[in-house]
Amino acid sequence: MYEDLSYTYGSGTYAIYLRKSRKDLDAEAMGEGETLSRHLDILKALAKRMELNVVKVYAEVVSGESIDARPQMQELLRDVETGIYDGVLVVEVERLARGDTSDQGRVAKTFKFSNTLIITPSKTYDPNNEFDEEYFEFGLFMSRREYKTIRRRLVAGSDASRREGKYTGNVPPYGYARKKLKKEKGWTLEIIPDQAQVVRMIFDWYRNGMQGIPVGYTAISDELNRLSISSPSGTRWTPNGIQGILRNPVYAGYIKSGYRKEVKKIVDGKLTRSRPLNNDYTLYPGRHESIISQETWDAVHNRMLKRVLPSSSSRVKPQQNPLAGLVCCSQCGRIMQRRPYQSGRTATLICPTKGCSTVASDLSMVEQRLLDALDQWLVSGTLPDPDHLPDNSDRLDLLRQAVSSCSEDLSEADRQLQKQYDLLEKGIYDEVTFFERSAIMKKRKSDLTSRLKDLQTELQTETERNEAVKNLLPTLQTIHDTYPKLTSAELKNRLLKEVIDHVEYSKSENGRWGHPDNFSLKIYPRVTPA
Repeated sequence: MYEDLSYTYGSGTYAIYLRKSRKDLDAEAMGEGETLSRHLDILKALAKRMELNVVKVYAEVVSGESIDARPQMQELLRDVETGIYDGVLVVEVERLARGDTSDQGRVAKTFKFSNTLIITPSKTYDPNNEFDEEYFEFGLFMSRREYKTIRRRLVAGSDASRREGKYTGNVPPYGYARKKLKKEKGWTLEIIPDQAQVVRMIFDWYRNGMQGIPVGYTAISDELNRLSISSPSGTRWTPNGIQGILRNPVYAGYIKSGYRKEVKKIVDGKLTRSRPLNNDYTLYPGRHESIISQETWDAVHNRMLKRVLPSSSSRVKPQQNPLAGLVCCSQCGRIMQRRPYQSGRTATLICPTKGCSTVASDLSMVEQRLLDALDQWLVSGTLPDPDHLPDNSDRLDLLRQAVSSCSEDLSEADRQLQKQYDLLEKGIYDEVTFFERSAIMKKRKSDLTSRLKDLQTELQTETERNEAVKNLLPTLQTIHDTYPKLTSAELKNRLLKEVIDHVEYSKSENGRWGHPDNFSLKIYPRVTPA
């Protein structure tokens, strides 16, 4: 690295400081060469011409607005404070400090009180010379002003690009590749078919469940890992990675702005920066093709908003609401909650959103209405909205691909094992080598055979499910026979969740003293495999 270099051209003790600016990064992109190397050559020539003894080079390889984000600058200032240098060589004074006023003052004071010169190709600054000091401070001030202007222009340009539907990120989201727009500046996104199929499956699993069973981020990541599908990083899928995909509106054809705004705080006297998630971000229609439909995005987004964890008190007190997690408000989408009364009045089902227009009803009345509806399904032998049942065709495609890939791997293992026998017969392998390598290959073949069998079994199950008739009726019969005998609200809740995904509750008029049952329920059934 540069720090280990020294150049003995004369007397004294001097150091060189190198740092890239944003203009340098743009110039490098245009092919002008590596900035630090060019600047080092300039300052070496200057040191040779002035006959200066350079004992160390400080090269900043990271970009940072403040001194706290530039480790080499911090080290240089510590060394300058000790007075070990007669001067520091830099291509321009702006390279030393482009941060806020406190950073500029810190640099100016450090060089002034240590009597250290600042040497540039155009001028040598003596911080203890009144005119040089003013000139130096003015240069830092103008540098800071230029920096703010450039930053403001870049931010405005990025915002304008996002409003035009262009993708401004450097790394495309999983399922897409960056694509340069023709005949204009900027980038858009292009679908990668194989990855897009995985994205659709992730959204489908979260929306409709696996085999009729609701799943979360962990179950989805485990399933993708089991199917040997590579994650965006090329490693294993994680629940956080799944959550990131489900939260990203780019898959529905949008470009987001202000999703992670920088927040600055003073902690223990130091400026800290963070980029927390911002729920109040802006969406613009993107130029890219969406991977999922708007309907799917809305359904998944609503489920994520409703997703609640059980309170810690539920571990101590027994569950008292048989409809917990099932009924949601038709107006705001929040999960309805049970409200008990100390007066002895019957508990009600209320919407927890402050100011929501939905009117509460007696919990027992809503429960009975729900059971009556399930009995009607049982009597009629049919289910509502049969055309809206979840489609598992994408999952079947993924399983077929996994079976095909596993079969090819198994065939390749057979070929390699046969090749080892041939090498033994030709005398290329001795017996020890043959037994060692054939044992490894036989173990791999056994693992592949077992995995192929599991995948084929699962594919057959999914295929039968895709073609089978809905089998909710037996479960409905169980509820009809068993539910009235249960005393545990938790067991009742589990039984209902076997056939119901969620229920939308609507009530706009208070009918406590007239028609307390003037509410409506829209029930969404859960389909289980045959």
